Formats: sequence, structure tokens, C-alpha cells
Amino acid sequence: MAFKSQNYTLLPQGESEPLTSSRQRTKWNWKRILHFTIPGILVLVLVLFLSISHAIKGSKDSQVFPHPGTAACPQFPAIESLSDDRKKLETEVRGEIGSDDFFNESLKRMQGAVQIPTESFDDMGKVGEDPRWDVFIEFHEYLKKTFPLVYSKLEFTPINTYGILLEWKGRDESLKPYLFMAHQDVVPVLKVTESRWKYPPYSAHYDGRYIWGRGATDCKNNLIGVLEAFETLLEKDFTPGRSILAGFGFDEEISGPQGAQFIAKHLENTRGKDSIELIVDEGGLGIQMVDGATFALPGLGEKGYFDVRITVETSGGHSSVPPDHTGIGILSQVISAVEAEPYEPELTPANPYFTTLQCSAEYAPDMDSWLRKTIKKSLKSKKAAKSVADYIAKKNVFQRYLMQTSQATDLISGGVKINALPEKVYAVINHRIAVESHVDDIRSKLRTLVESKILKRFSMSLDAWGDVSGNTSSSAVGQIILEDFDMPLEPSPVSPFDTDAYKTFTGTIRQVMGEDIIVAPSLMTGNTDTKFYWGLTPNIYRFSPMREEGRANAHTVDERVGMKEHIEAVKFYAQLVLNGDRS
Repeated sequence: MAFKSQNYTLLPQGESEPLTSSRQRTKWNWKRILHFTIPGILVLVLVLFLSISHAIKGSKDSQVFPHPGTAACPQFPAIESLSDDRKKLETEVRGEIGSDDFFNESLKRMQGAVQIPTESFDDMGKVGEDPRWDVFIEFHEYLKKTFPLVYSKLEFTPINTYGILLEWKGRDESLKPYLFMAHQDVVPVLKVTESRWKYPPYSAHYDGRYIWGRGATDCKNNLIGVLEAFETLLEKDFTPGRSILAGFGFDEEISGPQGAQFIAKHLENTRGKDSIELIVDEGGLGIQMVDGATFALPGLGEKGYFDVRITVETSGGHSSVPPDHTGIGILSQVISAVEAEPYEPELTPANPYFTTLQCSAEYAPDMDSWLRKTIKKSLKSKKAAKSVADYIAKKNVFQRYLMQTSQATDLISGGVKINALPEKVYAVINHRIAVESHVDDIRSKLRTLVESKILKRFSMSLDAWGDVSGNTSSSAVGQIILEDFDMPLEPSPVSPFDTDAYKTFTGTIRQVMGEDIIVAPSLMTGNTDTKFYWGLTPNIYRFSPMREEGRANAHTVDERVGMKEHIEAVKFYAQLVLNGDRS
């Protein structure tokens, strides 16, 4: 082993190296230490500062995914038969529903239902007092005649006269029941629009592809489809493992106060809260192609609903000597101020649409590469989520309002005479509240906006839900009032997508409609009768099992439904009943 040689310098004899004192040595060492240490400390402090700043920035940008340990877009397999005997029954049922004879009979059943004009109006009185409800008597008689086994073998309970509750008792009472929902009523057809229909709105004309008529796709197809599935299974002497319920309201199109609300209360009173395993109602976005893949898009949540009335009260007088701004003028400025500050689109994991996008990024082959990459980044980054939200909002107004609270001034009233200054005018603004927000957030924003934009210009008082501010003295030129127009509704709870109920529900979709279908949770901008059922189960899935090409024009001229797609929906309902035997 070789050692490194040392370099020793020999001093001449008699000479010695001058020695420094200890004080000198200490002084020299401290100078040297300070010379090298202070810059190092400064560098270290700078590095720590930048690291902390980056960490803080990162924590502010970090997104919290509410389902740790699960995939961003979980997919569950198509359900398989429990046994050979069950497989034989399922094959027979699908074959029966897919037969030409069933098709022809189903066509007649659908036409008969659409031909009964079960319209509901916003100003309907109470059941038993308003004769416009009487049309439902005819509809009930039609159902009893058309589905004899359903009405003879299942327990039928009329709820508030025209609500329909059916119970098919199962073999195992320990299993919570499934509940299938639909509504009997349809939106009215305005007389002035009747001539614009290709076929008369209550003719239920079949053109070889579609049934045309009001209610064909919203949602007498769902109601008839459920009953057809029940009737077919009863013909096979099938008895479900768990009890199966059907609840059909009759005023969903006017918010369901006398129909679904009464049915839900009855179920809570007789069965208790959290007594239902699974609810399937109308809604969702059906089945459609998205960027090269086929998606089923059930609604796992609904936006909230809030109507606000803004009233402006000012002194009257003759219009020949008006103030600079009349009550109508002031109200118009309030509306302009509201519209000048719309809500911003926001995309968070709390919104089912966030999962819709994750599924699209994962499975849609034709999605834009930048959008795919940014959607995936949004799982952890709020900044990326905001970029996605802004991009989509600019491209598609419908998708924009899946992420944003909407505000629309839909009603306005004021003035009684052309030469008289209006003393009281009002407008009503409709809000559909984003899932991340609340009713109180809307109230707070409107109050702040009027105080900051309007009261600074006009010497008026503001009464915002009983909280008074502004000029309350006798010198005030008037008063602005903010109040609820009707009962507000918070955004719904978001249904889970990792429960056994969800796995059975989505597994049935793929079993009946194709194993290649991607099931992606989605959001509804409107509200269904399920708003009364939140206390009965967390597993509420709004899904009309209908392919996009099989339905058109709900609520408007030329509403229609494809019979081919309707038959597929009946198969779905029947199979879900069969799959309910799984505990």
C-alpha cells in the first residue's frame, strides 16, 4: 500500500518561524470564519425561503380528491347470472321483451299513455278542488287495464288521490327495497304552438321510428317501461328476493308538492329514514358518444334552486314631472348590476361533473391532448382544474352551467298606467346553485352587490331578508327589498359511486347495453322528484336508460321517443329487478 508523500520544508539552522499570539490567532480565525460562513447562511436562508414559498404555493394549489384509494373513474364489470337457472330466466325475459309481439304491444301501450293529456299547470289548486286534476282518473283507469298483473298481484296504495305507490313484496324482508320512480304529468302544450308540431301533440303518431307527442320522452316512457318490466316478470311467476317499489308522482313538472312529496313522507312514516337501498328516477344524460367512446351518464347530484324577488318601492306621481330615475329605471340598474357580475365556473372533486371529465380523459380516444393532460392534472391541482373549467365554459354553455351557478331574470312586473309613475316594481331572478355553493352565498352576494353598486348612487334603504341598511331616514327616495320568491332548495347530496348499490346499478347498465359502455357519474342542472327522497337513501341515481338518438325535444315542439330505444330501456328495468336479488 502506498502512502501519499508529505512535503516538509526545512528551515535554515538558527532561524525560527515567528509565532503569533493566541489573540492574533483567534482574531484571524474569526475573520476567516465570518468570511465563509455569512454568505453560506444567507444562501441557506434564501433556499429555505424559496422552499417554504413553493410549499405554501403548492398547498394552495393542491386539490383534495374525496375518494382516496379509488380510481378517478372507477368501472365495475357487467353483472353475471347467479346460477344456470337464473341465466335461463334472464335469457327468456330478454327474449320476450325483444320479440316482435312485445314490440307491437309496447307500441300500443306507449301510444295509449301519450294520448291522455295529463298536463300540470303552475297555478294548479289542491287535489279535489281543481278540476284540472280529473284527467288523472282516466290515466289511472288506463294503467289498471293495461297492466292487469301489476294491479292484481302487487300492493297498490293511492297517495293523495293520484300518487301511485306499488309494492312487490320480496322473499327476504331483511333486504332494503329498490324504488323505481317516474312521474305521470307532462308540461302543457301551448295553443299557439300546436300548429308547429309535425303531428298533433297528443296523437302519439308512430312514423316507423318514433312516437311523437307530449310526454313521450318526459317521462311516460320511463313509467310505462317500469310497468312493462314488472308485468313481464309477473308473467314468468317471478318473485324478487328483495321487495321492489314503484312511486309515480303526478305534479313533478310543477315541483311535486302534492305528488312525490306526499309519497316520500308516506315512505318515511311507514318504513323510516334510510330504509331504501336504491332509487332510480328519470334524468341524467342518458347514453351518448363522447369523443369516440360510448358513455352512460347517470346523474349523481342536482344543483340547488333559488328564486329571489327584487322589489323597488318609490313615490308615485304624474309622469309629466318624473324624477331622473323611476322605480323601473332603478330596478333595471339593479338587474344590470347583477348581470354584470356573473358567477365564475368552478371545477372541484365535489362536483360529479369533475368525475365525468376524469372518465372522458381516461377512456375517450378522440379527446384533445392538452385537455386530457390538464384534466388529469386537475386531480391534484386547483390551477389545472380552473384552466379546464374556463376552457370548457367558453366552448359549451350547457357544460358551463354544470360548473357554475346560473342567474336568470325571468319575471318582471311594474307600472299600471302610462301617465302614472310606478310605485312598486319587481323582478324575479332564478338561480341554479353550483354543488359547491349554498343558498346563503347567493343572498350574501346580492346584498353586497346592491349595497356597493346601487345604494351609493341612490339614496335608498335596503331590506335584505330582514337586514336593513342604507338611508332609512325620511329623505330616502325609496326602498329596495330582497326576499325569497318561493322555498329555496340547497344542492342535493352527491350519491356515492363505490357502494354495492352503485355496482349493481352500473353493472346492470353494462350487462344490458354493452360491456364497452363507460359509466361516468354526472350532474343535473335541473331538479327531479328525488329532492323529496334524500332522507330515504344516499343511493339515488337519476338515469333514463335511453340512447341519445332515441329521444328528442322534451318540453318543446315535436317531442318524440324511439321505440327501439324504449325496448332496450324495458330490458334494463327488468334486469335491474332481477339483479336486486344480490344482497
